[in-house]
Amino acid sequence: MIPASRNPAGGFFPPELVAKLRELFPEVQDAAERAREALVAFEREQEERQRRYQEEVERAKAEGKPAPRPPRREEPAVPRYRTPTLEVPLGIFRPVMEFLRDDPEFRLDYLSFASAIDWKDRMECTYHLWSTVHNHELVVKVPVDRDNPRIPTVSDLWRTAEWHERETYDLFGVIYEGHPDLRRILMTDDWKGHPLRKDYVYEDPDWLVELAKIRQSEVSGIEPPLGERA
Repeated sequence: MIPASRNPAGGFFPPELVAKLRELFPEVQDAAERAREALVAFEREQEERQRRYQEEVERAKAEGKPAPRPPRREEPAVPRYRTPTLEVPLGIFRPVMEFLRDDPEFRLDYLSFASAIDWKDRMECTYHLWSTVHNHELVVKVPVDRDNPRIPTVSDLWRTAEWHERETYDLFGVIYEGHPDLRRILMTDDWKGHPLRKDYVYEDPDWLVELAKIRQSEVSGIEPPLGERA
């Protein structure tokens, strides 16, 4: 029987386990904690801007001048993590994933989703893991080389990863080293490029180009209807 989650709304992972993992693998970063710190720094900056604006207002008032325009409210460029998220360097990716699956306290035995994110200047592979034993979940993000995105497969650890990795290869061009059947799963085998990359430019497949040539040659000798003649 699956125990009740300590957060019924989802997105729970015990902080003590995050601390344990980072103690074993110091290179692992808590992305959610880093985002919270960035958000606190942003709010402090906004408060400082508001303080300086109030000083300018008082100065203008004392000099009999119109009050300056208030500063424009900015939105923080900080990601919001609903699910606890860890950033794992590529060099220790496999040992960390094996540990997350096999350690009795973590026991993340189900991979529900795997994909990638193209940020234009970088690329990340993402994995959403869940424990059917402890009813907690975790997201793992792994930065990869955008120009040559390669990462070891985890399809031998979680069978569900096999098709997720094929889809990510198809749409983002990520090479999953060691995957037993890495080929396209959505697009045709002769499709050019990877449609979810930010630099993707559509190109007609060779068969479509040839078909268009055939159709064009078939109609080239037919005169247009009377209403369309010059």
